[in-house]
Amino acid sequence: MPGIFIAGTDTDAGKTIATLLLAHGLIERKVTARPYKPIQSGAEWKDGEWKAPDTEMYHLLPETRGERLYTYLFKKASSPHLAAEEEAAIIDEQVIIEEIRRRASKSTLLLVEGAGGLYVPLNRKGRCMVDVMEETGLPVVIAARAGLGTINHTILTIEAIQKRGLPITGVVFSSTVPGEKSIERDNFRVIHELSGLPIIGHIPFIKDIDHSLRESRYRSEIVRDWKFDRLMEGINSEYKTFI
Repeated sequence: MPGIFIAGTDTDAGKTIATLLLAHGLIERKVTARPYKPIQSGAEWKDGEWKAPDTEMYHLLPETRGERLYTYLFKKASSPHLAAEEEAAIIDEQVIIEEIRRRASKSTLLLVEGAGGLYVPLNRKGRCMVDVMEETGLPVVIAARAGLGTINHTILTIEAIQKRGLPITGVVFSSTVPGEKSIERDNFRVIHELSGLPIIGHIPFIKDIDHSLRESRYRSEIVRDWKFDRLMEGINSEYKTFI
């Protein structure tokens, strides 16, 4: 079955909310979509147990409630390799790849959220998130900041992904801080012109967005004009099976 890898230009570039909203919009359009985050660092103690805060966001989708949507969970909020070492653990990328295969075989569309940026290390063996991406062969959606500096970060990310031979279906921008709208619009235009990639959507800056996204109607409003048709075209035309 097909899937998408959501890759960030950096840490806190909006991957989790982009993944949630992509899944929400696809489900609204009658696509059976399921999010999955292989590695979560920065676990939070809640209701008597350690929980993965990012995948807790996924549970806003009724279709995912009760599901465990991660493989590795670590307490330290750091790069995965360091968080794992703090707990005397080792991240095995083959375990992640097999889990992606298993989940993809049960879903019409699996949305895999990466950890950090492309070259975040998974272990001391020189393996990084981009190596998992390359081995799966899944098409990529890039999650990028909307504001100043994003042109350089996003184009470098695009080039690094393309060097691995992976198709990119588009970019989702997030206004993670208040910004000048004219600068953001120009960033979108320049990145589209330089890369030729479609801009799938934009997540505006919203104070306490995690709270606002609890309401389904609010999620629907954000993704109302997103280019899900372009997203699906990219998946259908570029998808390289690995199952």
